[in-house]
Amino acid sequence: MIGTTGVVTIAVGGGDSLGEVELSLAGGTERFLAVAAVPIVVDATVLVVEVRPGRIVVVEPWVPMPA
Repeated sequence: MIGTTGVVTIAVGGGDSLGEVELSLAGGTERFLAVAAVPIVVDATVLVVEVRPGRIVVVEPWVPMPA
């Protein structure tokens, strides 16, 4: 799951504040609780960098490579 990108469905407040992300896994989608070092708004694309117990993922804002 680390390295997967997803979309924020409930804003992530930054720090210990929980939000929610939707990830594409195994041909479908699943929602996970999410935390991040910085606040991330709804509909932003994120990258999963860590997985914690309790279906919590640590995410960072996804910055695509310039074309």
